[in-house]
Amino acid sequence: MEQVLIFRLGGEWFGLEISRIQEIVEEPRLDYVPRSPDWLTGAMNLHGSIIPVLDLALYLGIATMAPPGRVVVLAPVVAILAIGVSDVYRIVRFAPETFLPSAEEDNRRHHIAALYEYEGLVINMLDVVSLSASLQSI
Repeated sequence: MEQVLIFRLGGEWFGLEISRIQEIVEEPRLDYVPRSPDWLTGAMNLHGSIIPVLDLALYLGIATMAPPGRVVVLAPVVAILAIGVSDVYRIVRFAPETFLPSAEEDNRRHHIAALYEYEGLVINMLDVVSLSASLQSI
């Protein structure tokens, strides 16, 4: 059994394995990054390290009414990156064999590794390796 953080982007629910997360920061102070794309919200100082903050909803093309309220900092072994999310729901345990496969188009476009059903919600499991690779190619 592994643990997954469930969070919201606009009206959609996403999951991310706890092993891929360093920490969650509420309302961080973000500094503007000149000439950056719209989806790069800014950068934050986290324990002396400068971390870029990605507005994940904007990057994935998900409509949302409010700017990200929390930032999920990815573990450094995954990427030096933080992702802005609308809301954090909870941490749950899951069995990887209970995942439902996602459509290949979603996998590429939205960086979804699989789907998971939890208490009536469909959770899109985020593929941070694919996300990180797509950002490096820009």
